[in-house]
Amino acid sequence: MQAAYPLYGAILLFYIKGADLQSTSDQLFTKVFPTTKYVISDIRAVGASGGVTVACAGGIYNEASKGGDELVAATQDWTGLTEADKIIQPSLESVVGTDVQTETPILSLTTGSTAAATANIYIYGYSMDV
Repeated sequence: MQAAYPLYGAILLFYIKGADLQSTSDQLFTKVFPTTKYVISDIRAVGASGGVTVACAGGIYNEASKGGDELVAATQDWTGLTEADKIIQPSLESVVGTDVQTETPILSLTTGSTAAATANIYIYGYSMDV
């Protein structure tokens, strides 16, 4: 049986540079690869400035205002981004493994950091356009 998408060679699909980890407003990712259908294989967040303290949680969604499917759970903990160059790998929700995505992802925190902090967040995966 052949895989539905390549096992190697994930590409950068979307990113947010300088995501505000104090904000609970929607933060839209920027599309890098021109695809209309995609599968997510990995997400990485790298601390860019400041540092998350005490609490910072929230998810990544495929619709605005925490709507649609959770690609990363609303309970995702971002407190590992305590300073610049710290890295976390958010857990992907099961829908990421079962559904092809078509919308631009949106970061929407439920609890913002009490201290100023930014992060660069990268979404990797495979184009499903044929």
